[in-house]
Amino acid sequence: MIRTVCCAVLMLCVLGCGPDPVSDTGYTGTWERGNDRLKSTLAIVERQGEYRVRRSLRSSDGSHELRCDWDGKCEEFVDGEKTSDYTLRPSVHAETKRLRLEVRASIFKPTVLELHYVDEFLLKDEGLRLRARTIEKQGQPIRKKDGPVSKRDYRKVSNRVTDPPDGWSADAG
Repeated sequence: MIRTVCCAVLMLCVLGCGPDPVSDTGYTGTWERGNDRLKSTLAIVERQGEYRVRRSLRSSDGSHELRCDWDGKCEEFVDGEKTSDYTLRPSVHAETKRLRLEVRASIFKPTVLELHYVDEFLLKDEGLRLRARTIEKQGQPIRKKDGPVSKRDYRKVSNRVTDPPDGWSADAG
């Protein structure tokens, strides 16, 4: 009897305590890029064709951090001092059905600067890699003839997101 209970507990832990699954769930899930010093994370949830995106950035020593909520409001801190405000607005392009993220930034330290750009997301490697490609800067489309396009690749780390917005599922699908 004790052996049966121990085996059942062990199986539950193996099944429920292992790493989160990673599979092709479209854009939804948690995505990361970076290295040991600086890590950027995108958490994406979807409900009936509407998306929410929460971005974060954190250095390993805690000196650089970007904190965002699910409503797209972000604050950036360097050495504990607030340096920027961001607004993120996700949308789906009507023709391509690709997820886009419009970013507006008000940077006030070390210099004052207003930024506006749009990233388009492309799923790669059977839905396990997400490429963010900047397609517009300061209201102007970026064309190949204008030079290299900014591309950043995120790897999928989970089908789930931590702390989803109220009424949204933590699980993809």
